[in-house]
Amino acid sequence: MHSYLRAIGFSKYKSRKQLEKIYLETLRSPNRKVVTTISVDTSLIQFEKDFGEGIGIALIGEYDLNNSLSIEHYYPYIRGDYFLEYDNISIEKQTDKESYAGICEDFTLGMTLIFYLQNIADYAKSKWLNYSNRNLQQVRFSALSTQGVILLGIKRDERQLKYERDYKASKNNLLAKAKKGDTDAIESLTLDEMDTYSSISNRVKTEDILSIIDTSFMPCGVECDHYMVIGNIAKVTEIINSVTNELVYNLLIETNDILLNVCINSIDLQGEPKEGRRFRGEIWLQGFVRI
Repeated sequence: MHSYLRAIGFSKYKSRKQLEKIYLETLRSPNRKVVTTISVDTSLIQFEKDFGEGIGIALIGEYDLNNSLSIEHYYPYIRGDYFLEYDNISIEKQTDKESYAGICEDFTLGMTLIFYLQNIADYAKSKWLNYSNRNLQQVRFSALSTQGVILLGIKRDERQLKYERDYKASKNNLLAKAKKGDTDAIESLTLDEMDTYSSISNRVKTEDILSIIDTSFMPCGVECDHYMVIGNIAKVTEIINSVTNELVYNLLIETNDILLNVCINSIDLQGEPKEGRRFRGEIWLQGFVRI
């Protein structure tokens, strides 16, 4: 069983037998269906069924020449609202099944982002048509979470916001130069990190760490597409699962200049989500890449 089913409102589904009706409903009346050839005698098929606004389950399977369908795997999803642009997004196939991981460099974070690719059949089709060598640049991020906490927001005036915008722009410029091997930029970034560490070390003696750190985005656990995030909530949408009637939240959050939609079951969220507050939790990052 997929541990993130509860994030979209299937918290009481503990066995594959319970999911059989969901599988059949998805196969009978999918909201989206994509079929593409992946070899001479095999076609890949992706069914998606919504069980609430923007949330649902996707089935990935194969058709053979005898029109025999075999479902390989499934995953729960939430669709993101906004496309973000990167210089280059690469896609790598996972070894155990017909699924893919997306990889992109984020200058703001200063790290590589890895996410689970949602539109598997679209990418498989681009490979078959030999389009996969194109430069992919746009991705719509979303995430599922099974444990989260609501934090109070940090109030900043316009002067502080302007300083932060200028600082981020300057740092992004230095990161771009450092990536090209500029030694002066590398030295400036190193000194800046040392100053930041010293400042935080002094402030944490008298202040709460969550009042110093506004947002954060960092890898978590052994899975490469799992992250621990703290993000400002820009929008809250309540969704009722059409099968279980469980309440789940679609939280549009901003963290380190990344916009993503996080879906979490109301029973797994501590606190009341509202615009201006912050979300803190572990997420499974997904992405829909514009092929």
